[in-house]
Amino acid sequence: MLSSRIEKAIIKALRKSSASRAWWILFFCTGCIVLAIFLRFFVLSVWDLDGKRIFVCELAPCRDDSQKGDLLLAKSPGDNILLWQAGKSGDSIEIPTPFDTIGLDIPKKGDTIIFETLNPMLWEAMFSLYKEFYPEKEIRKEVSLWSKEGEMPFSFVGRASISGRPVSEREIAFLPWHELRLLELQLQKIFPAIDSIHFKRKIFDDTDEIEEFINHEELFYLSCQKPGQQKICYDSREKGFFRKNDLRGRAIFLN
Repeated sequence: MLSSRIEKAIIKALRKSSASRAWWILFFCTGCIVLAIFLRFFVLSVWDLDGKRIFVCELAPCRDDSQKGDLLLAKSPGDNILLWQAGKSGDSIEIPTPFDTIGLDIPKKGDTIIFETLNPMLWEAMFSLYKEFYPEKEIRKEVSLWSKEGEMPFSFVGRASISGRPVSEREIAFLPWHELRLLELQLQKIFPAIDSIHFKRKIFDDTDEIEEFINHEELFYLSCQKPGQQKICYDSREKGFFRKNDLRGRAIFLN
């Protein structure tokens, strides 16, 4: 009689234990699934770079703690893209170009940008940034041709060529800095007696010249390749500086 009661008590306890264990297992598995979904869609994303899987953390602390050499996920016109951080506000970096290596001091938040003091690459980057800051403004660019002696007739640009055709005066204002540099080199060969032929660019808002503005964001120079490698894609050579809100995440694991 006693042994029968003990046996029933043991069976009842085992049943309760099994049910409790099953519920705990169910809760644990459900929690793991929910956590995995949360991490996949709200914290981590998986990307491919040259055949390698890249795990990107998209939380704000991951983006805010980026350092030089980090691989960042950034917004581009077509889709987000993985880019290497060459530098950010306050850094001095060197960018190789087809002509030479150009040094860039990346402006800090609060710096006053004076267009007249900028080298051609930095001028174009800050012009693009100014347009992003003030999209409601009608901004136009004017280009003039100069030498060491003073301003030259702008019609001289028609002596140079792009892709085997004479350059048009109207298109000069829309050419990027490196194509203007190629035209400068051509004109210098055409007019060897004239010293230091170069273009000057100015920005106008309606009738007023924009000589300076204040940078009110942290800036990033992002590159498609690691130093020493070459690859064509949409990076700071095309866009200019990326702003902080252009950053979507930082790679935390490369597989």
